[in-house]
Amino acid sequence: MPRTHRRIVGLVFCLSLALLAGTLSGLAQEQKEIVVSSQVLQQYVGVYELAPTFKISISAEGNQLMAQATGQPNLPVYASSETKFFYKVVNAQIEFFKDATGNVTHLVLYQNNQEMKAPKISSIVATRKEITVSPEILARYPGTYELQPGFDLVITLEDGKLMTQATGQAKVQVFPETETKFFLKVTDAQIEFFKDDTGKVTHLMLHQGAADIKAPKK
Repeated sequence: MPRTHRRIVGLVFCLSLALLAGTLSGLAQEQKEIVVSSQVLQQYVGVYELAPTFKISISAEGNQLMAQATGQPNLPVYASSETKFFYKVVNAQIEFFKDATGNVTHLVLYQNNQEMKAPKISSIVATRKEITVSPEILARYPGTYELQPGFDLVITLEDGKLMTQATGQAKVQVFPETETKFFLKVTDAQIEFFKDDTGKVTHLMLHQGAADIKAPKK
């Protein structure tokens, strides 16, 4: 595996462990947080490419900067200066860089004594728009879908909301983008349902990062 890809896998793994454990890194706790104006934060909004299939989307929600790596939750990052930000869930930091004209050109992700440069490839962060889907359509999807032997995705309909729960994981809501496509808000993942010629739901596809995983309905 190329060195860059190993570094990225390490980041994903560390983020996942930190989120599952619900712990804060010691260094993150020692970092001193400052307030940065929303005007400054808006300069950083965009998509940054760490690798062809691994990107970090930066968005701003008021005075809070958010960072979402491919296939990972959208996490807040906190300012230690106007250009440097840190995570509180994992020992990692992000620094933004500008050219001579003041345009943001790239960020550098610091983690595990590594420095990973990510050029800015877009100033627009794609957002998913939730729509309303009738209860009759939602009622077609509940069931158990096998992602792999011993690992299922259980879909339920509760109070008009479609819920999903993977084996050994917490139950979370999915939100409709179309009548067949749904997305999670807690992480960068989507679920798409498929039917046969009779209209019966046969399987779903879990889209996360660069992976598309087919799960037949049991």
